[in-house]
Amino acid sequence: EKEYIKLYSYTLTDHPIVVHLDLDCLILKPFDDLFDAMLDGPESPARERIKLMFPHDTSVEKSLPSHINAYFTRDYNMVNPGKKHVGVQGGFLVVRPNLDVFEEYRSIILEGNFRPGAGWGGQYGGYFGAQQIQGLCAYYYDHLHPGEAAELNRCYFNAMADKPIQQSSGKCRTGEDVCEDCSTKDVSDLYSVHFTLCQKPWLCRSPPGLCTKMHHEWFRMRKDMDDSHFQQQQPEGKEEVDQIACGNYRPEQFLGYCNGAGNTGYIPVKV
Repeated sequence: EKEYIKLYSYTLTDHPIVVHLDLDCLILKPFDDLFDAMLDGPESPARERIKLMFPHDTSVEKSLPSHINAYFTRDYNMVNPGKKHVGVQGGFLVVRPNLDVFEEYRSIILEGNFRPGAGWGGQYGGYFGAQQIQGLCAYYYDHLHPGEAAELNRCYFNAMADKPIQQSSGKCRTGEDVCEDCSTKDVSDLYSVHFTLCQKPWLCRSPPGLCTKMHHEWFRMRKDMDDSHFQQQQPEGKEEVDQIACGNYRPEQFLGYCNGAGNTGYIPVKV
């Protein structure tokens, strides 16, 4: 039930929009278009630039709502191809805070209409995390409030560099006949990444392909943070950064923050 703390994003009503991210996420590009489309309404030119899942599907449930209350991505890796109600990926939510929405979620949880194996309302479940945010948010936005939220393209938002085909069946995980391969994207095109399938950067291991580039971006931002922090302590700042980032394990990838692979090889942030 600790997962439900994420719902408190809806209570932060001093802010027009709240972004919830898991700690193993990283933002690479601004979310301005997402925010502008939420705040400026159906006439916002930003709407045309938002990358959605199933961009060629013009059905109402796949299109961008005129009034957007939330964005999310789905975790197709947790279900078999063709599953009708796929869970929301619980580490990434962009929401419009609203205490009434929070209270409705609370009422749903207290009512307890969750059936083991079948899920919320007997339909939204059957995968890891279904009783928590993954299934609950899908039930809320797909069943109770359709047309209020948009599913973003998981190849660009909350990206995990996942491959599109389920090996056991040879089918697209999304249920499409032809599916987009997230693992082939250029890291410069990604808005945010989530270190799940690629593992955590601080393990000082980089799986091949896009995962390696995603990890490198994490270390690049780690170095930017250190440079910014310690440069405020001039003239000693530059010397202190050099003393911290002195790891000799694959410095071209880990930028001096790893002495070897694994937990013990990582050089932690100095606070």
